Amino acid sequence: MGKRIGIVGTGFIAMKHLAAFKAQKKAEIVGMCTYSNMEKLNAICEEHQIIPFASMDEMLEKGELDAVVLCSVTACHYQEILKAAAAGVSMLVEKPVVGETEQYQRVRRAIEQNRVMLFPGHNFMYRRPLSQMKKLLDEKALGTILQSSFFSAQLLDTSGTENWRRQKELSCGGALIDSGHHMIYQMLYLLGVPARLQAFTANLRLQDLDGEDTAQLNMQMTDGSLCVITESWASEAADQLNGIRILGTDGEMHLTDALYVNGERLCDAEPYDQTFVNQAQAFLACLDGTSEPLSTLEDSEHTLQIIRAAYRSSAEGSVYRTKWHK
Repeated sequence: MGKRIGIVGTGFIAMKHLAAFKAQKKAEIVGMCTYSNMEKLNAICEEHQIIPFASMDEMLEKGELDAVVLCSVTACHYQEILKAAAAGVSMLVEKPVVGETEQYQRVRRAIEQNRVMLFPGHNFMYRRPLSQMKKLLDEKALGTILQSSFFSAQLLDTSGTENWRRQKELSCGGALIDSGHHMIYQMLYLLGVPARLQAFTANLRLQDLDGEDTAQLNMQMTDGSLCVITESWASEAADQLNGIRILGTDGEMHLTDALYVNGERLCDAEPYDQTFVNQAQAFLACLDGTSEPLSTLEDSEHTLQIIRAAYRSSAEGSVYRTKWHK
């Protein structure tokens, strides 16, 4: 029998995790819970032959869990993490792990005191082409890095604009803290932390959102290279723009439909669903003690620190020099 896992949430991302873990021989999804649509919860659980729980508290108490996957809205994560830690249950927490940087100190203390693992749900970290990019950068294959760009745009449909993402008190922000989160943690993995940053945000199309539908973050990294991150929920015309691009003195590489290095196609990009499968495998290996997360709690904190500094920069028109938690 595999690790007994419960899932909090029944939304789009929860279903991605459900499918990914059900594909693993070393895992067993034993329960789900939600805060809202109990009819949907019951239908999912009946289809997949798992137990619907009335609350997370009940699932932690009666589910005999080895781990829980937190797929609820961002504003709920903090209290859920503390509950799981107190119950002695390790967790995979969807991004953002928490919504406020001040919450990390207590989160860190809770998981250390209860000797549980918190695995940030940074699924794009487990793309094999991204690991290849990291290896090439570590080998100085591009020489000195000059500039990098991370670009992602999509049109958020009504399933996004009419749900919790429209309310800042639940989402803790807009496109940058949500989808842009992926861009920032990948940047940290590939290039490290920025030394200073300036950001701009706008709401140009999705007027019902409390937060921004488009954001741009300009940074100078600690090695002196320049980096720009652009995230938008306002356009579906970005197929030729989306991706990661890095320019060095000795060449370039980009990850779009595939990984290319100096024009040579090295490997295909992995499908979105496969990133959750890869991540589920990595999480189970961490539970077994045979591996460590590629993206740590500290990385998730740095990601949120960058986002919060970006929001302050946009509001104030300021350039921020960054300071990092150690």
